[in-house]
Amino acid sequence: MSIRPLLPAALGTIALTGSLAVGLPATAAPSTPTVTPPAAAAPAAPTRACSETPVFAGKVPTPSSSLGFDLGTRKASVDQVYRYLNQVDLASDKVTVGTFGRTATGAPLKYALVGRPDVLWAAQSGRLTADVEALRNPRTPAATAAAIAARSPLILWVAGNVHGNEPASTDAEMRLIHELADRTDCGATDVLANALVVVVPIQNPDGRNANTRANAAAFDMNRDWFARTQPETRAKQALLAKFPPHVFVDQHGMGGKGYYFPPNADPIFHETARQPLGWIDDIAGKASAEAFRAKGYAYETWQAGFDLFYPGYGDTYPVLRHGAAGMTHEVGQAAPFADQVDKHFTAGITALRATARARQRINTEYHQQFVEAQAQGRACTLQPNHVDNPGNTVQRAVPDVRVCGYFVRNDDPGRRREVATLVSRLQQDGVEVHTLQAPAHVPGFKAYGKPAATTVIPAGSYWIPMAQGQKHWIQTMLGEDTYVPFPYFYDVSGWSMPLLQDVSAGSAPVVPAMRTTPTPRVSVPRVALPAGLPNVGVLTASASPFNPNQSTGWLQWRLRSDWRIPSTTLQASQITASTLAGLDVLIVPNIDGKALNAAMGTERNAALATWVRDGGRLVTWKGGTQYAALAGLSSAVLKNPANEVPGALVRATAPRSGPLMKGAGSDVWTMYEADPIMTAGRGEVVLSYPRADSPAWAVSGFAKGVEEIAGSTALVDEQVGQGRVTAFSFEPNFRAFTDGTASLVRNAIVDSRGTLQRSVDAPGGRNATAAERRRAGIAATKLDRQGVTARMDDRSRP
Repeated sequence: MSIRPLLPAALGTIALTGSLAVGLPATAAPSTPTVTPPAAAAPAAPTRACSETPVFAGKVPTPSSSLGFDLGTRKASVDQVYRYLNQVDLASDKVTVGTFGRTATGAPLKYALVGRPDVLWAAQSGRLTADVEALRNPRTPAATAAAIAARSPLILWVAGNVHGNEPASTDAEMRLIHELADRTDCGATDVLANALVVVVPIQNPDGRNANTRANAAAFDMNRDWFARTQPETRAKQALLAKFPPHVFVDQHGMGGKGYYFPPNADPIFHETARQPLGWIDDIAGKASAEAFRAKGYAYETWQAGFDLFYPGYGDTYPVLRHGAAGMTHEVGQAAPFADQVDKHFTAGITALRATARARQRINTEYHQQFVEAQAQGRACTLQPNHVDNPGNTVQRAVPDVRVCGYFVRNDDPGRRREVATLVSRLQQDGVEVHTLQAPAHVPGFKAYGKPAATTVIPAGSYWIPMAQGQKHWIQTMLGEDTYVPFPYFYDVSGWSMPLLQDVSAGSAPVVPAMRTTPTPRVSVPRVALPAGLPNVGVLTASASPFNPNQSTGWLQWRLRSDWRIPSTTLQASQITASTLAGLDVLIVPNIDGKALNAAMGTERNAALATWVRDGGRLVTWKGGTQYAALAGLSSAVLKNPANEVPGALVRATAPRSGPLMKGAGSDVWTMYEADPIMTAGRGEVVLSYPRADSPAWAVSGFAKGVEEIAGSTALVDEQVGQGRVTAFSFEPNFRAFTDGTASLVRNAIVDSRGTLQRSVDAPGGRNATAAERRRAGIAATKLDRQGVTARMDDRSRP
């Protein structure tokens, strides 16, 4: 961001003692010019008598004057929004605009800071962030924290358009910026007397331009927050670190004509601190309800079904990671667009004003939550879960277990990159990580999915103590289970990072005697690949290179951006003998298997079958595996499940080692979401789910009826002539954050024809008979779409 002067040059150097002193005169040496910040607002009343009716100074251009049409009559384009931000930046000393990153296609990501000039200076100089970080630090003396709470502004965020086809929030935030910058009445002055406002009007400019929910890489960025695979997410998190939020309002669109704001639906993740919940429900939620009643707008709260559970959301991540009041606002997109814009503006400015007026309370409680988190960690206690909505009861309580910290082993050469990914993410989120300098004897060590046992943890392992301010986030990311209290979900219910990464880790019920040192910042190494690679193709149903279906987009991102393996994307119409002759591997991700089989037809399926028999490798999952069975390429038999699993981690075990399991050990954790149940046919079982009564059976997350998959096949490798068909029943590259199972896909690529440095040659399975393939095809025709498609892709969750 380019920082232009925010104060007259005659003021010279601004000296603030320690931090921005809102409400107290700044002190400085007599020879140094100073700026006296305006008086602080009392938590519950404006600082002075002022109008409750909007009063404009007329110094800042309106959105309509910039757009050339009335705001709300139609959607503003990305270029129009960015042009308006620049115009306001030039016109007002209360607004400064910057670029905080680039999208997957290189488009700029813009933000606006809105505040009094001295607050803007303090924010850009780092003084305001220093105050917030001092409040986040549980070691800050109580007197110091109280002084900061009394004087320091809040940092309030409003963000919109993370889903490109939910545009009204962006237009509402143009109005929000204008009114905060130009109004002189209480509605604006209450906010700016107490806060810095950070506005990100377009989180997904590529999606807005294309009118698509996802970004250009087909990622739903309101599922990506904790995994941060996308450049848009990573850039936003860097901005959050620069301006840490007390409040984060994430504005979206939904079906119908109504409006949603918190209180949330159950479940609430159990490590959510009580303080931000109070700000969400008692301050912002109540004020929003009053404002909507005054305008005659219909609204709903927890009845709408939006929970505060999965840390990939734009409301849940700020709560669990930053201790902020993270809130989703949803506008019914069946309402006229002008109404949508006005509702988002009303909800947004109301939440800002209500929380700004509670500045000292929020600052005080903000610090308290981190002090309490450290105390819980020191006592080795997990926070119990609860339910709030009428008629609900806790159906699964957090167990009464001691968790003093987590150990992550780093002695497996096959998982060094995955360990580095895990530790790097924790460090990026402000978690203190330590490295063992000598082996540690840990009584009662609880490895994931295994009984507690005395264990020696080797030197070089990582120790993450719970006795720190980020205790809630540590448990969110490293907990073995999510302990769902009430069986309702908007999204997945299991996401433990060590399980996603398939690394050896676990919790300790004591802090053992050990010698550690602080861990320097860990960088994630590039994937080690052989000197030569196969020619890889991806078969997909979408004609658009910009935004394919999600499974395809996840795979393309993994190949291109993470593994850096070149690939060619093909549609059914491009599959010919000559095209296939240039490929060694063809991957079919989770697309509609029946539609693909129909599009391929007899001739193309025959060409693909010949290519496989001649030595090609076909890799498929979910809908792609259904296609392979329908086309007679796989003898694996699929059937629909009856379970209700929204997305949980289930351990799968390998009966023996082999090239597909290289680096993975004897088991991995799969992201299972009511996927088809698979029987191997003539293929070799590479991975299977243990029997339900086996000690190896383990599940993380809510998984009602998941026992029906016990004993079934998760991954099968079938020899077909000189080639192979490698079929997964589940999505191994779910949202591109299941790194542990994604590595099996990489192994399949590397272990294919065309690789110069081959793994051990161990072809799996035997050639199936024609009758066995017909049986697989008949079974595949009975699969419904729920059984082969990620169930959450098309939901209207923000």
